[in-house]
Amino acid sequence: MPLTDEEKLQNLAAEAISDAAKISGEIRERVQKEFQEKLEDGEKKLLADMYNYIQTEIEKIRREKSLEISQANIKSRQEYFRYSDSISRRVFERVYIKLKEFTESENYEKYLLASCENVLRKVNGEDEIDILYMPKDEGIINKIKSQIKFGDGTRFKKDEFIHVGGLRFFNRKKNIMINDVLDEKIERAKELLSSIIGPQFTAI
Repeated sequence: MPLTDEEKLQNLAAEAISDAAKISGEIRERVQKEFQEKLEDGEKKLLADMYNYIQTEIEKIRREKSLEISQANIKSRQEYFRYSDSISRRVFERVYIKLKEFTESENYEKYLLASCENVLRKVNGEDEIDILYMPKDEGIINKIKSQIKFGDGTRFKKDEFIHVGGLRFFNRKKNIMINDVLDEKIERAKELLSSIIGPQFTAI
């Protein structure tokens, strides 16, 4: 039985509605997919931006802290050197006072005499020796000359570079210097004190 015009129109309307629903669903699905993709891309970009920001801030803080630590280290080292210098200065102020007392006592003459005797024993009678002494010790040296038999090749010379006391002996034949000067012993003592003090502070 042929369809009436009304039925044909109803079928056409139903097909149109069905097609429209199908197209609408496809559009909705595509929009939803694009939206989801954009959302995911946005989240990724946001996370990337957040990560970059965090990394930038961390690096900034690291640089600031590194600078602070470096400045603190420099300051602590400066304080250490000032303090160690202060300790060394106080110690050797007392040492110089004691040495001054010693070089003005009778024991100093005995010390120089023993120094000469010790060196002369070491050189086994060789007399090509220069004995260098502090200029202000000339009186003591003259006394020592009368107490020890020096060879004809022994020469006594004033040494302007000796400030604290003691003697230098130069063996001209072997070109050897024997140093028994108090100035040198003080310098070695300073180095020793510094090596002792240093680890006590750097270990903290």
